[in-house]
Amino acid sequence: MDIIRIDPDFTSETHSVGTSSAQSSAIVTQSGVIRIATKGCEAHVAFGTNPTATNNSILVPANSVQYFAFISGHKVAFLRSASSAGEINITAID
Repeated sequence: MDIIRIDPDFTSETHSVGTSSAQSSAIVTQSGVIRIATKGCEAHVAFGTNPTATNNSILVPANSVQYFAFISGHKVAFLRSASSAGEINITAID
């Protein structure tokens, strides 16, 4: 079993995922890795200093956890691709 160390200086963010692109706050991570979990819906995600998620962005399946290489200080944009409501949780990995 791999043990993942959550960055103690970053509070995980949970957002409702809507049909329009929305953004997280800037995320600082020492490792360059973030964890994204979805609950109840699939979500498209994009990364950058001012990102906009579209239906062509990376797809994170519903009720799943994915890890991404990430540039510290950037943001995550997200939107849902289906009619089901849901949430996205974003966590910095130390």
